[in-house]
Amino acid sequence: MAPPVLRILERLARQPTAPLHEQGVLREAASIGRDAGLRVRTDPFGNLVLRPPGPRRGPAVWLVAHTDHPGFDVIGPGRARLCGGVQPSYLRRGTKLRMYHDGEPVPARLLGFTKSTRIIRFQRGSNVRRGDFGVWDLEDFRTTKGIVHARQLDDLAGSAVSLATLARTAKSISTNLNVLLTRAEEIGFVGTLGAIASGLIPRDAWVVNVEASKALPGVEIGGGPIIRVGDRQRTFDASAEDLLLAARDRLPKTKRVQRALMSGGTCEATAFSLFGYRATGVAIPLGNYHNMGLRNRLEPEFVAAKDLATAVDLIENAARDARNPPARAERLRRRIDRQLRRYGPRLQATRPKIP
Repeated sequence: MAPPVLRILERLARQPTAPLHEQGVLREAASIGRDAGLRVRTDPFGNLVLRPPGPRRGPAVWLVAHTDHPGFDVIGPGRARLCGGVQPSYLRRGTKLRMYHDGEPVPARLLGFTKSTRIIRFQRGSNVRRGDFGVWDLEDFRTTKGIVHARQLDDLAGSAVSLATLARTAKSISTNLNVLLTRAEEIGFVGTLGAIASGLIPRDAWVVNVEASKALPGVEIGGGPIIRVGDRQRTFDASAEDLLLAARDRLPKTKRVQRALMSGGTCEATAFSLFGYRATGVAIPLGNYHNMGLRNRLEPEFVAAKDLATAVDLIENAARDARNPPARAERLRRRIDRQLRRYGPRLQATRPKIP
């Protein structure tokens, strides 16, 4: 039987999503949360907030993942705006699209793309109108030989990891783990910024952004989740990273965890860190980022199933120990300080006389 994180991911991935049109994923995530006994609500921006039942002890850990993926916002007859980062070379005439009207799929084909306005023209079904949305016509979900293929893993993979971890820890009153699933990340962290502005997450919380991130040289798909040092714009909080590093050190050696600066894009941890939060990230190494495959062909994204499962183990371990601040920084400081005690007197005795 597939592990819970895979079953959750399949349920999410079979729901179409695009920036400003995340309702299918959000409803499915809410249903998963209620089935797990979690408290579920939305904030004023439509972000989904999931919390464990009953009071919790210890500092709060908030997992943040987004529920949208690059797609199309229909703005008029046969016209839609591309929302999300996809290179124009992939937007070829004849590309198959799947538009959605009142929740029902409508086949369509791309006729043209204007780079300056990010507007596509498409051959439309008669029912498609302003306010509808569209996605690539790619397979929803498939697992083959330990690899998950799906149209939208960035960031439904992070959403699934977050839900699976919270469901696993829901009955532990000593674990204060919470989840925020955001909207419209692909067009500028809009849901994230709304949550920050509303003060939804306490300033003293640990914030861990969980995201599928473009695999880069030195990062292996199947080599374990990545403790994300930073992204294209910014490095993250060292004390928050220590929480994850300490959790990694407690995992069995068979559960591999990588550590890297994932500079392929900018993630929600940057937004939180800019507003003073102790934020860090866990990344799932991702192939075919934003569906951009080889030879300018649109393909499903893919991740390793074992990376998802280990990410759940890593984050659960970190959340359970959040009450005990990581001692890694203090141990490192003491180790470095020994070098000054050892060699400092000699440096002073051999200080050169410089006129």
